Amino acid sequence: MNRTRRSALRLLLIAVALAVTTLTSAPAGAATTDVVHMKLDLFLPGIDQCGFTVNSVVRGAITAQTFVDRSGNVKVQVVGHAVSTLTNQANGKVVHVSSAGRDAFTPDGVVNADGSITSTDTLTGMPLRVYTSHSNTLLKDVGFLSMVTRLDAQGNFLSEEVVMHGQHPFAGDFDVFCDAITAAIG
Repeated sequence: MNRTRRSALRLLLIAVALAVTTLTSAPAGAATTDVVHMKLDLFLPGIDQCGFTVNSVVRGAITAQTFVDRSGNVKVQVVGHAVSTLTNQANGKVVHVSSAGRDAFTPDGVVNADGSITSTDTLTGMPLRVYTSHSNTLLKDVGFLSMVTRLDAQGNFLSEEVVMHGQHPFAGDFDVFCDAITAAIG
């Protein structure tokens, strides 16, 4: 699973990126914590989702905690829930995409003694559920999913370890995701 696909697991938590970008560097030796609570109520008209033009209404609440440790490593934890209601503009059919749980990750990675960089992203809860208006679940990821990626000092890929416990048919596979969306609104 590549980095681009992993970032999709946080698709419903778009607002978190805004919180992370407001970080300021902490001086060496200092430990700081920023906590941001966000209520999501977004309307995103005319977006492309799996080849369909949809209107998306995103509602939910998240708490993002950003911590800079004594070594200057940034760690982020996001806890919350969000539901994106997607309405196909062509036929009016609706599907819901939800996310609930915790995502803990190191956005910049941690520099190891040998100069390599280790990035960790751990999801717990139900990172993805696709369901119809009648609560018919079409796709559900649930449980524990952790991805640890190592890069060399020049940013070249060295290794990736994925640990999964629970049901994870999606886990970054957009074909599976789009099949579920198509079944509901196609």
